[in-house]
Amino acid sequence: MLQIFQELAVSPYLIWAADFIGCIGTLIILIVYALLQLGKLESSSFLYSLLNLVGAILILTSLFFSWNLAAVLMEISWVIISFYGVVKTLCPYKMQHSRK
Repeated sequence: MLQIFQELAVSPYLIWAADFIGCIGTLIILIVYALLQLGKLESSSFLYSLLNLVGAILILTSLFFSWNLAAVLMEISWVIISFYGVVKTLCPYKMQHSRK
């Protein structure tokens, strides 16, 4: 079983697929950021946080096949912050009153 997993890990098709997934994640985050700067999306919106979360997860997925510690730490942080944003937009009343 371990040998099969090791063979998959070095497969050029799997590496290409992981890179492609990471590029999609990067594209999502860049588009969301551009929409924010153009005033087409609010930073406090559910969609903004959700798309950032999805993009970060896709980039993080690609990093499992091409390890980079700094990038992994950045994407884990991005996931945590974006997840907080998603939860905050889904439960705004609870989040506001729990801080007081």
